[in-house]
Amino acid sequence: MQEVSENSKFILSIKSIVAIIAVVASFIGMYYSLSMEIQQAKELPIIEIPKPEVTATEFGLRIDLITQTVMSNAEKLDKIETQVEKIEERVYELK
Repeated sequence: MQEVSENSKFILSIKSIVAIIAVVASFIGMYYSLSMEIQQAKELPIIEIPKPEVTATEFGLRIDLITQTVMSNAEKLDKIETQVEKIEERVYELK
């Protein structure tokens, strides 16, 4: 194992130096690009999204509509069950 001292040599090829410079330049470019985009975003007007207000009447109407839909579906299911039972009886009679 070699020890690092004042007399140690550190060798880099030209290709490695160019690659390091390219990577550093790329990071610097990304930094300035991102900082410019942040500055532009700071200058944009602030858009406030209003909160939707649901009144008690509207809430009640929505609940009534949901209840009616559920009850309507229950009635339809009862009719379907009755029809299925009739079909089962007819199939049983045919056997």
